[in-house]
Amino acid sequence: MRSKNTYTKKIIAVVALHSAIGLLSLPFGKGWGWASDLYAQKFTASVNKNRVAVGEVFQLDFSINANGRNFTPPSFGDFTVYSGPNQSTSMQIVNGNMSQSITLSYYLAAKKEGTFTIGAASIIVGNNTLQSNAINIEAVKSGNTQQQAQPQQQNGTKGKNSSQGSSENIFSRTSVSKSKVYAGEQIVITHKVYTRMNLKGFQSVKFPSYNGFWMQEVPRNAQYEIKAENVDGVNYNVVEVKKAFLFAQRIGKIEIEPMEIECVIREKSGRRNDPFSQIFGNDPFFGFDSYKDVVYNVKSNAVTIDVASLPEAGKPADFPGAVGNFSMNATIDKDKVKANNGINLKITISGKGNLKLIDAPKMNFPDEFETYDPKTNENIAANENGVSGSKIFEYLLIPRHEGIYKIEPWKFNYFDAEKKTYVALPSKEFTVTVEKGDGGISGAMPVFSSVSKEDVKIFGNDIRYIKTDNVPLSKQGEYFFSSPLFIAGFSVPPLLFLAFLFLRREHIRRNSDLAMVRKRGAGRIAKKQLAQAEKSMKASDKENFFVNILSALYSYAGNKMNIPVAELSKEKVVELLREKNVQEDTINELVKLLDECEFARYAPGLQSGNLQEVYDRAANIITKIENAI
Repeated sequence: MRSKNTYTKKIIAVVALHSAIGLLSLPFGKGWGWASDLYAQKFTASVNKNRVAVGEVFQLDFSINANGRNFTPPSFGDFTVYSGPNQSTSMQIVNGNMSQSITLSYYLAAKKEGTFTIGAASIIVGNNTLQSNAINIEAVKSGNTQQQAQPQQQNGTKGKNSSQGSSENIFSRTSVSKSKVYAGEQIVITHKVYTRMNLKGFQSVKFPSYNGFWMQEVPRNAQYEIKAENVDGVNYNVVEVKKAFLFAQRIGKIEIEPMEIECVIREKSGRRNDPFSQIFGNDPFFGFDSYKDVVYNVKSNAVTIDVASLPEAGKPADFPGAVGNFSMNATIDKDKVKANNGINLKITISGKGNLKLIDAPKMNFPDEFETYDPKTNENIAANENGVSGSKIFEYLLIPRHEGIYKIEPWKFNYFDAEKKTYVALPSKEFTVTVEKGDGGISGAMPVFSSVSKEDVKIFGNDIRYIKTDNVPLSKQGEYFFSSPLFIAGFSVPPLLFLAFLFLRREHIRRNSDLAMVRKRGAGRIAKKQLAQAEKSMKASDKENFFVNILSALYSYAGNKMNIPVAELSKEKVVELLREKNVQEDTINELVKLLDECEFARYAPGLQSGNLQEVYDRAANIITKIENAI
C-alpha cells in the first residue's frame, strides 16, 4: 500500500509543474493566449470504418473540445440508426491547460449498396455555430461473414453494441408470483435487469401488452433503485424496472411477451495521455481513465400463465365475478322520512382483489320506492402488498307514499382463491317508516312513478274556475284536422326518419374505414399532445416537453398516413411524405426537428434552446403537412 508521503510528493510535483508552466507562458503574450490558440474550438466527425457491408453496424463519433448547445445531427436517410446519440466525456491537461472533450456517438448500418455522404452536424459554442466535416461511407454487398446489425436474441440474453460483456454480465428476467391461477385471481409480475457492469440508465423500454389481463402498476420513484442479489452464487446489481399486478380476464394458457430494454453501460475506453497521467502512471487514486457510454439491447424471457375457470360447484346464481378477500358494510342515512323525500343507501365493499371489476349489487326495493342507478366511488391503490381499497355504491331511494317498508337483506358473493371456495357476505334488513308528506298528500292516493318523478300536486277543486280574461275563439266548422298545417306536420316525422337513416348509414360508412378514421383524427390527437407539451414547457419540464413534442409529431404522421405502430420510424415517415408530394423543405424541417428533440431527450445537458421556438416549429410543421396532404 502506498504511504501518505508518496501521495504528498506527487501532489507537490503537480503544483510545481503547474507553476512552472504558468511562468513559461508569460513571454508568449497575455495570460494563456498561446494555449488558447493551441486548443482552439474543434468540432469533428469520424467513423471506425469507411467501407462496410450492407447491414453492418459501424460507429460515427462527433467530438467537440468545448461546451456547446443545440446540437443538430445530419440526416441519416440512407442508414438505419440503431443507437444514439450516446454521450461520453473525457478531460485532458496539456502544458497546464485543462480541456474537456465531449463525444456523441451513433451506431448506424447502411440500408443498401452505394457510396453515401453523411453531412455536417452543427453545434453552438458561445456565440458561434460550428460545423463538423462530412463523412463518406462505401456500402458493399453483404457476405456470409458480415456482422449482423442485430444479433439473434434468446430469452434472458442481450444484443450488444460493444465487444465487451456477455449475457452473464447483463441480462433481464420476467417473473410472476404464480403460473397457475383462477380467472380474476391476483398475481404479481416483475421485470428486472441484472448486471455486473456500470449501469448508467435506460434509453428505451418496450413492455409487454399484457393481452388477456387487467393490469394495475405499482407506482415507483422517479429514480430507479439498485439492489444487490445473488443468482447461482454470483452477485449482481439489480434494477426493478416495473412491478405490476395482473388479473386474468380469460381462461386458457396466456403468454406474456418479453420485455425489451436498451441499457446504457459506461465502459472504459482507455487512458488519457497528459502530463499528470505520465507522472502518476496507472495509479487508480487519480483516475485518469476515459470512458464511453455503450447501449446494450436486452430482452427478457416470455412467461406463460395457465388460467383456470372458477369452479361451478357452489357457484351462486348472482355471482358478480369478485375474486379475492373482501368485507361488506351497508348503511342508510335515515330510517324515518316523509313521503317524496330521499333516502341514501350506501354499500361499501373493501378488501384485496379485483375491486375495479366488481359491479353494483342487484337490489330488490319495495315497489313504492322510486330508485335510481347507483353512484360509484372508488378508492383503490396498488402497493407492494397488492391491489386493495374500497368501492362504494350509493343508491338514492324516494318513497312516494306513507307506510312502513322493509329493505330485504341481500348477499355479496366472492371467490376466495386461497381457500378455493365461494364466500357469501349477508347484509342486515332495514325498516323504513314513511310519514305523510308535505302539501296534504294522502297515503291512500295512488302514485304512478313512471309518469312523473315530481311530487303529486292537487288542485283541490271539483269545478274549474270561470275564466274572466280574453279567451281565443274559433269559427264553427273550422278544425285543425285535415288543415294544410296538419298535413305538413303529419309529413315531417317520416321525412325526419328517412334523414336519420341516411345520416346513420353515412356515419357507419365513414367509420368502417379505419384508415380514414385515423386520418381524420390525426390533427385532433396531435393538438392534444401539443397541449401537453405546452404544459411541460410552462412547468420548465424539459424532458417531458421533448417527449410530448416527439409523440405529437410521430403520432400525427402515423395517423395521417396510416402507418402501423410497428413500422413507425423516421425513414418510413419521410418515404411516405415524398410519395404524397410534400415539399422537400417541409420534410427536412420535420427530420431536423425530430433529430433535435431526440437528442435533447437523451442528452439534456447540451440543450438550452428556446422551448417556445421548438413548440412553434412543431405546430407549424404539422400545419404545413396538413395543408399539403
